[in-house]
Amino acid sequence: MHPFNAESKLLGELDAVWGAEGEGPERRFVIEKARRAAKYWIVTFEGVRGRDAADALRGVELRVERERMPDLPGDEVYLADLEGLEVRFEGRVVGEVSQVITYPSVVCLEVRGEEGTRELPLVPPWVAELDVAEGWVRCESWDDVPERGR
Repeated sequence: MHPFNAESKLLGELDAVWGAEGEGPERRFVIEKARRAAKYWIVTFEGVRGRDAADALRGVELRVERERMPDLPGDEVYLADLEGLEVRFEGRVVGEVSQVITYPSVVCLEVRGEEGTRELPLVPPWVAELDVAEGWVRCESWDDVPERGR
């Protein structure tokens, strides 16, 4: 497994992870063994035996319950925690974060509002500040974020 955070030790503490194969339903993968390698983890899942069964899981994005994730220091946030936040510009609500999109060059917040759907880059000057606990993102620049449609 290739973790998003190569420094994390969390996988070694878990008993299971969640994921979906292709378009199938999400299922729980019980961890029998997990050991750290250079920049990835070698994991044995219950019921997954042999190279063919393991290869069938190649490319599956696995998830952990949010409650199991460690607290982050200072101003760091988990991208998943941004979904559902209110987006504000010049004192008014312009939409809500419907999803986070990670591109090779930038992370964007997909914002759905009355004016349609926009991808707001998660960097200044577009995003000035955010408060996950209070449930909002404040942007400094909105008019130059192109609309993607309704």
